[in-house]
Amino acid sequence: MTTQPGGEGALHGMRVLDFTRYIPGPYCTMLLGDLGADVVKVEEPPQGDPTRAVPPPVGEDAAAHAALNRNKRSIVVDLRQQAGIAIARRLAASADVLVEAFRPGVLARRGLGAEPLLAENPRLVYCSVSGYGQDGPLAQRAGHDVDYVALGGLLGCNRDADGRPVLPGAQLGDMTGALVATIGILAALQARERTGRGQVVDVSMLEGVLALLTVPATRLMAGGTLAKELAGTFACYNVYACRDGRHIAVGALEPKFWEALCRALALPELIGRQWATGERGREAIETLARTFAGKDRDEWIRELASADACVEPVLDLGEAVAQPQAWRSITEERAGGAAFRTVRAPVRLSATPVATRRGAPRLGEHTSGVLGELGYGAPEIEALRASGVVA
Repeated sequence: MTTQPGGEGALHGMRVLDFTRYIPGPYCTMLLGDLGADVVKVEEPPQGDPTRAVPPPVGEDAAAHAALNRNKRSIVVDLRQQAGIAIARRLAASADVLVEAFRPGVLARRGLGAEPLLAENPRLVYCSVSGYGQDGPLAQRAGHDVDYVALGGLLGCNRDADGRPVLPGAQLGDMTGALVATIGILAALQARERTGRGQVVDVSMLEGVLALLTVPATRLMAGGTLAKELAGTFACYNVYACRDGRHIAVGALEPKFWEALCRALALPELIGRQWATGERGREAIETLARTFAGKDRDEWIRELASADACVEPVLDLGEAVAQPQAWRSITEERAGGAAFRTVRAPVRLSATPVATRRGAPRLGEHTSGVLGELGYGAPEIEALRASGVVA
């Protein structure tokens, strides 16, 4: 996905107000922008979204900010001042979608909650993204990704040999929450096509984590035990160290894949033992461990390339983004006056292509233009600047 001026995406003509910062909300609104929506990022003075300060830099801005904020326009509005709230309400009156990620009740106390804004604009889709949802005993609790994956049971499902929970290398709660919010917004927009009315979309990062565990959680609640198929219990679904200290991942769940792997490794005695437990299971795992330890990782990948046995190398992130299959996911963009590479939206549409129409904006880059669209004249805008309401 290269930068493309113009071009109508699937959400062309939709305006999205982005009152979010950090990761979940900005990733959601960036996806909506990638799909063609006009996203107006409303930032508060003086620093705007804190990701602008996260190293390393990309030109005049930060790589983290650039990765989460393409296809947006930035305005700076002080929502602690009544004149700033008035600007926000005027924006919401003509918007299709509003996404906010404040702690529950914060925007409502400023007169920007769902109820008054939907009363003024019944077609508005008002999406709130929070750690624990808009109600419940934890609704007002602060949290970050590690808290959501801890409370959601995901950390407890991923432990090392000593039983210590292993932290994931990505913000699974945040990113899942962003994807769930995007789905909810698109569903609400589709419902609006039938009813003519918007609605509230309530997204909880904790619920997103629980959704990732739908299958094991349901099996557990149905009276079973905690599923261990994915936890290194069985020989056929495991990670093995190679001679060079790197690792190989085996996902030979089905008998045909397991048999293909055993024959490729000259271990026919293991056929039929992929689900073995007890001593037979330990022997199967140990046999594979000894076998894979005999060669370097990439030697094994070359030897097993034609086996069709669901075996892949465990890549570090640098290797992952450099592999040929990932090239279709990596795009070059510009932000802060510099070129950089990032990850494109993970969806392809044949008739309304996903595209980067503009790079991540500088702080307040579009304040005057957006205010002009709302009907503010130049003298009014200058007065708002002088009073610190906008920047």
